[in-house]
Amino acid sequence: MKHDFWQDTPDFLLDFLKTGREGLSMREARRRRQKEKTKPEWWEALSLFLGQFKNPLVLLLAVAVALAALLGDYTNSAIIFAILLLTGILGFWQEYKADRAVKKLRELVKSAVRARRDGLWTTVRQEEIVAGDCIGLSAGDMIPGDGILLDSKDLHVNEAALTGESFPVEKASTDRSGAPALSRDGAVFQGSNVVSGTAEALIVKVGKDTELGKIAGELQSVEAPTAFERGISDFGYLLIRLTLLLAIGILIFNILLGRPAVESIFFALALAIGMAPELLPAIMMTTLSSGALRMAKEKVVVKQLAAIQNLGAIDVLCSDKTGTLTEGVVTVSALIDWQGAPSEKVRQFAFLNAFFESGFVNPIDLALRSLPDVGSKDFTKVDEVPYDFIRKRLSVVVEEGEEHWMITKGALQNVLDVCDKAENAAGASLPLSDVLPAILRDAERHGKEGFRALGLAYKDISGDPVINRDNEKDMIFLGFILLYDPPKKSALHTIEALERLGVQLKIISGDSVYTVRHTAELIGLPASEVLTGRQLQNTGDEALPTLASQINLFAEVEPHQKERLIRALRAKGRVVGYLGDGINDAPALKAADVGISVDGGVDIAKEAADIVLLDKNLDVLLRGIVEGRRTYLNTLKYIFITTSANFGNMFSLAGISLLLPFFPLLPKQVLLLNFLSDIPALFIASDKVDDEMLQQPKKWNISLIRRFMFVFGTQSSVFDYLTFAALLLLFKVHESAFQTAWFIESVITEVLILLVIRTTRRAWRSRPSPWLLWTGVFVIAATISLPYWPFANLLGFVPLPPGLLAGMVGIAVLYALLSEYVKGRFFKYAKL
Repeated sequence: MKHDFWQDTPDFLLDFLKTGREGLSMREARRRRQKEKTKPEWWEALSLFLGQFKNPLVLLLAVAVALAALLGDYTNSAIIFAILLLTGILGFWQEYKADRAVKKLRELVKSAVRARRDGLWTTVRQEEIVAGDCIGLSAGDMIPGDGILLDSKDLHVNEAALTGESFPVEKASTDRSGAPALSRDGAVFQGSNVVSGTAEALIVKVGKDTELGKIAGELQSVEAPTAFERGISDFGYLLIRLTLLLAIGILIFNILLGRPAVESIFFALALAIGMAPELLPAIMMTTLSSGALRMAKEKVVVKQLAAIQNLGAIDVLCSDKTGTLTEGVVTVSALIDWQGAPSEKVRQFAFLNAFFESGFVNPIDLALRSLPDVGSKDFTKVDEVPYDFIRKRLSVVVEEGEEHWMITKGALQNVLDVCDKAENAAGASLPLSDVLPAILRDAERHGKEGFRALGLAYKDISGDPVINRDNEKDMIFLGFILLYDPPKKSALHTIEALERLGVQLKIISGDSVYTVRHTAELIGLPASEVLTGRQLQNTGDEALPTLASQINLFAEVEPHQKERLIRALRAKGRVVGYLGDGINDAPALKAADVGISVDGGVDIAKEAADIVLLDKNLDVLLRGIVEGRRTYLNTLKYIFITTSANFGNMFSLAGISLLLPFFPLLPKQVLLLNFLSDIPALFIASDKVDDEMLQQPKKWNISLIRRFMFVFGTQSSVFDYLTFAALLLLFKVHESAFQTAWFIESVITEVLILLVIRTTRRAWRSRPSPWLLWTGVFVIAATISLPYWPFANLLGFVPLPPGLLAGMVGIAVLYALLSEYVKGRFFKYAKL
């Protein structure tokens, strides 16, 4: 198909794509979908498996194994290769299970779109849309592909993802000009979303063939890493640098000491792999996905795994009040004229405006539609100007006989802005300027009583019923629509719980100052100071971070100001969560450290969010915050074990190898030690976390990890040299017995240190998870029995005398007790 498809007529494209305005059949859509799939599931699994061996150190060792086999050392080569393969399989299985779990979770919150299938409108997942589909669009919808408009009505689309233009652009199905692709009014593109209006569109291109797909293909861009991911990466690179430096030094010294070159290379590489946290990605993936599954049980669906830790780190939560702090069920409290008297005309016109509105369905219109019908069958809808977040108004034109009425409702000030008269109870029109002070005074009173006051206006446009936004002028103000959304009974408890967790709640609302303050007073939030949208406009970027951090209530806020507030809080060093579910919330969701939406929100909000709540309830979010902290702390346990036992043991091996006439451990034993000690670590994800560790936000702390590595790594190394002295001077062992004894002591040490440092309490006062405990017991039992297995000699192990074996177990237990003491001292001054 030629590139400039949007200049072709709809009839040509419908014929070219072998479809019609009634859409595709279900069978044909499935066939086209299958044809577009490029990578089967087995290919993704294979790629994941091969990815386990992308570590340069592992690749170097694999090359060394191949060279040794060519030189005739088949036994050692086979054993080392088998251990590498087992380690890869272990990591692959953990990541594969985690990946499948995350994909299932994401399926719960997939965005959907209306499409014609078999001539009927049906809801289809966005990724199932194919070229030739006819789709329906309305406010809040994400556009699933590139296409042309078949029909449109007041359609405004946000194309910021493609063009960088922050303001919505108007689209029209009649446009066939020769403008460039992204400037075409008659074309819509994947990556954009509908702000207001309605349309029907023919999808012409999907996936990598779209304009967005081409841009992504050219740039090969990925999302910027989170602070947690950057910290993990920095930590990994730190260890790898130390590892390479140590391994190269050991290799040079062993060759200078006259040891066989091939064995020296094996030993140096095995040592490097033993120190490198090669299972850290698998451990992280497993821990995060396990946390995501637990959060799903709490009705919190995680779309981006890294967001789990960020959720645990937030110290500020910004939210609208509707549906989170309030019941979220809007009720119509009163329909009154501007003088405060109940008005049947206000009731009728408010009902008709909501009844005939065809854009995004919102709680206000649902509440008005639930009122007794005031004779809508006598009226016919003629035209509409949909709601948008600039005008903050919605206008419809209804016809009754020969008369046409334009009815407008919306935010009070925005409705007053297009009025020049006001109608009293007798039906007489007065200049608006004469009664405006009374209207504003009553609006303030209603707000202080907790009501949200919308304005309602109308005008007679008989004879010229087709309208656009420019017709919203010279209108007659009719009265108020008073709405009430009571605070949740649990709101006070929820806010207290957030405070206990170290999270500050801030309300960012478009409602009036009085309504926001009234709600805050009812739920126990300090309401002495409220910052309005107008005040925000007059506040500079330098002053805003401090101001935003000090104030908890923001009222009459424009959509673009939400994002500005989020960025100001982050500039102050706060970790910000933002909860939103509307079209205008997407920029703020993207700007926050953690974007949080709800399953009932519009598609663009769910698409922009990192986390989706299946229940719009702050209590659900509370449990998610706790789970985020638990997941972070479990991940930190593996990092601690890597920086203490692993690093200490490998540093000791490197040093003693220069003093002994033989290798302290054979290369295959070093790899086996690394493999066995990692088995219990894979079950850290199932471990419990002490309650007191969950009470404050958890941020990535690389300095704490460095201190931990120095303290516990040094202790481990010192203890290792004492063990070496005992083996050589007290037990006077030979080469194989030395290697066997120290191997057993090292594995037991690593398992015990994991059980010790997994908690800041005394180890015996915090019970580990059964999986972690019994896996550790199994590894210790298998290690002690290993020298007595038939193939032990192939691994270089020999049976130990009972006294020597008991000594190694005793040394390991003594080391664990010393670690318990040092841990208490360390965490007395260093907080996680």
